[in-house]
Amino acid sequence: MRKRFALFVFCLLALCPLSAQTEIRLYQNGADKFEALLHDMQEARHHIHCEYFIFADDSIGRRVIDLMREKAKQGVEVRLVVDGYYDVKRHYNYASRLNRLRTEGIDIRIYQPYVFPYVHRVLRDHRKIVVIDGRIGYTGGFNVADYNITGKEIYGGYIDTHVRLVGPSVEELQFLFAEHFEKCGGEAFGGDSYYPYTAAMVEGTSEDSLAQTYIVERGRQSWRKKAEMRREVIAFIDAATDSLHIQSPYLLPTPGVRRALRRAMKRGVQVSVLFSEVGDTPLFDLGNVHYSHRLQKRGARVWLFHDAFQHSKVLTADGGRCIVGSTNLDYRAMRWNEEVAAVIADSVATQWLDSAFANSLNHSTELTPQYYDNLPLKRRIQGALADIFLSWCL
Repeated sequence: MRKRFALFVFCLLALCPLSAQTEIRLYQNGADKFEALLHDMQEARHHIHCEYFIFADDSIGRRVIDLMREKAKQGVEVRLVVDGYYDVKRHYNYASRLNRLRTEGIDIRIYQPYVFPYVHRVLRDHRKIVVIDGRIGYTGGFNVADYNITGKEIYGGYIDTHVRLVGPSVEELQFLFAEHFEKCGGEAFGGDSYYPYTAAMVEGTSEDSLAQTYIVERGRQSWRKKAEMRREVIAFIDAATDSLHIQSPYLLPTPGVRRALRRAMKRGVQVSVLFSEVGDTPLFDLGNVHYSHRLQKRGARVWLFHDAFQHSKVLTADGGRCIVGSTNLDYRAMRWNEEVAAVIADSVATQWLDSAFANSLNHSTELTPQYYDNLPLKRRIQGALADIFLSWCL
């Protein structure tokens, strides 16, 4: 009864409409995710829309581009939006490499090219969105880069979480893509071919309305959109009654999220946190441990994953609800970036993620008071300073 009431409160607090039943498939392996994506793209008949933070010039990036080129030759509309930050930072050369493909039918747009004086360094499009024929959608944490499959030498393997959706909620991803595509100078598009579920509703043949999945964003087009992701995460935490599992590679949340976690622990919710012992940003490694130690002192259990870089951005609650997307629980994601996430009220999907979380504990070290006290004093001081800087100054 308590869990049913929590689900009612969650839906009441949510600020986005719930979609009808959506088919959900989850991936935590990069090879599996990209094989599924490439298969769906190969089957596309009308359009392929992609939006990524990183689109590397490597083997998986070239496979995706080659397939886009092939589908464009078949008459499929192909549109691509790539954030401009790593154009310069990692020498991906989007302007020269990708723009050449416009002559081959791929309409490519660069979101905010990273140019002098670099004052918009933190105003990035961190979303990962794919929409195929308006019916299949992907979102989550995987970028288009080989290290999403093979990992990197500095931290070993690579684990992330992505979700494949088939159903009306895909149109919410389509709408977000359309907004950014136009913002980057692309031509507006619309109609039944892009929004087939809406067309079916108009014709009176819509699916049975079982509330299950919706898409939430963090955007900059209005004050409401700027706070939407933050409010959604806080509402999600406030609705938890039994358990809350958190995975985020950068775990230095905004004050509102911190207060929500404290409220949850005061209610007796078992909060469990997992992040990598060694990530891709040493400053965050220090700050994560410091803040998580504070959570641990309030009753949370914290684990440091040590077999790979755990890049998943996942929250699950009470074995029945979850959030999967591009949004880290840090200040940059909540206050600056453009982000997206799928909020899913489904016990099967949530329990799949909880099972993966439990399996990860076999490759983790628990952050206990003894573990923290044994850290060098210098590292503990650095962690406290990193927490302050990354949470309040970035």
